[in-house]
Amino acid sequence: MTSPLFSRCNLPGSMRQNPGGRVLTMVFFLILLLPLVGLGIDLAHAVLAGSVDIPAALLLSPRRSGLLAASIGLAAAVAGCGILIGTVFVSGLSRIPQKTLFGIFIIMVSLAAVPPYIHALTWSEVFVVLNGIIPWVPVSGWLVSFWVELMALVPIAVFLSWMAFASVDSRLVDAARLVCPDMTVFRRIILPLAAPALGAAFGFLFLISCTDYSVPSLFSADVYALDIFAQFSATNSAATAFLFALPLLLVTFGVMVTCRSGIRTLAQIPSRLFFEDHREEKVYPEWFLALQTGAAFIILIQILVLFSGLVLATGSMAAFLSSVFMARAEFSYTLLTVILAILISLPLALAGGHALKKPGTRGALAWVIVLIPLAIPAPLIGIGILPLLNLAGLSGGPAALVFPAAVAVIKFSPLAAIVLFVQIRMIDPLLFDAASVFSKNPLSSLTRVYIPLYAPGLVVSAGILGALTMAELGATLIVAPPGHATITMRIYNYLHYGASADVAGLCLMVTLLTLAGSIVSLVVLRSVYRNFREAPRQSGDTVP
Repeated sequence: MTSPLFSRCNLPGSMRQNPGGRVLTMVFFLILLLPLVGLGIDLAHAVLAGSVDIPAALLLSPRRSGLLAASIGLAAAVAGCGILIGTVFVSGLSRIPQKTLFGIFIIMVSLAAVPPYIHALTWSEVFVVLNGIIPWVPVSGWLVSFWVELMALVPIAVFLSWMAFASVDSRLVDAARLVCPDMTVFRRIILPLAAPALGAAFGFLFLISCTDYSVPSLFSADVYALDIFAQFSATNSAATAFLFALPLLLVTFGVMVTCRSGIRTLAQIPSRLFFEDHREEKVYPEWFLALQTGAAFIILIQILVLFSGLVLATGSMAAFLSSVFMARAEFSYTLLTVILAILISLPLALAGGHALKKPGTRGALAWVIVLIPLAIPAPLIGIGILPLLNLAGLSGGPAALVFPAAVAVIKFSPLAAIVLFVQIRMIDPLLFDAASVFSKNPLSSLTRVYIPLYAPGLVVSAGILGALTMAELGATLIVAPPGHATITMRIYNYLHYGASADVAGLCLMVTLLTLAGSIVSLVVLRSVYRNFREAPRQSGDTVP
């Protein structure tokens, strides 16, 4: 329960009566809507100038209808198989000790940060080898795209399935196990209770797959998101690209709205996900144990192919260092982009995290706006901010160097806001009340209370922002200034000409960096969750 004193608190962290906090919140939501605003402005100008044929752009030709259906089918197949693997795999984790469980958790979340194009590189080599042994094994096309995208998203699917299962009240499961076999409990108790969160996880994976074109394009499979990029390249018209994207946007926005409440549930990560010892001896039928073994085998193969493929393709340490050295300019520009994205996103995401915690209509609206970037294809985000940059006169010159950081802020600061929302829910608001009463001045409260309390969430958010910004491709290809490229752009362009030791070395470097950032962030997250579990709660906003 929030005290009256807390409602009068004017310090930055409370975000209640502080004008700065309200301004940051408004700026955060405005930034997330910028692509749609830019697309709307350009569309209005095009309509007034008569330079766009709206009926022709909106009319789905047989080719575009086929692309849309194929994109939806691919995304649904990837999301469905991913959740199936994740569900079966997580159902077998109850027999694993806590320390091993946390190690698996670190591996899964760390692998989730590895860019999809790196999985494409390693698996393309595998399919080439298999094709040499078995000629009918394909090396490109829809089937290969499906498998590679599934392998890229399996770690995320396992992570989300894990969260969905952890959201089930263990007391209900324990009570049911007294009178029913474990398989019956799993089928009639656990799955129905976890179904909303699993549905949201399916929607999240669907959005990722449906709005990305990097993997299908590498294997010669045309998807609708790639057609948006092609239309913009051919016409240089943001309005035309927007109209062509509307059918896909209707699908993705529909999925987003349907899964909104479930995604909010997934964000409320239960603390027992990390710390309580899950080790229980459950008795399942042989066929289900075989499925669990199969899911574990798929995940193991995915890990082995990823790392062994990169190491073998790189060849030697000398080749690895040489490839990194030759790409030093791209690494420098990527580092600049990552730093800018983190510095800009964190204060905005903190304000957004407080907005997500608000009850009622305001909180619901905040969640809808935060989830909008997930529903917009990556190329459309880049296309959408170009008209605004042109209006502001920023399309050229030194200011263009920050454009990739800007699209990273739009795409990934919502995820940082969700992480900080989780962090904020775990902080006792009475601590802020005490700071307002006993601190000598606002600066002392900020440095001794607010920053330490928010620091773990900020560190985790920075890790997520860094990993995702480094891997961003779809929007960066559109807004990056001439003569400047991120490391992801260099790798993606080289992949079209075939894998080489240089490309493999760069991919290995990116993988090591993302893994290191993810592991550090997760260790910090585990530490803060443990500290908050041990701290007594005095308010009604309890830890889940």
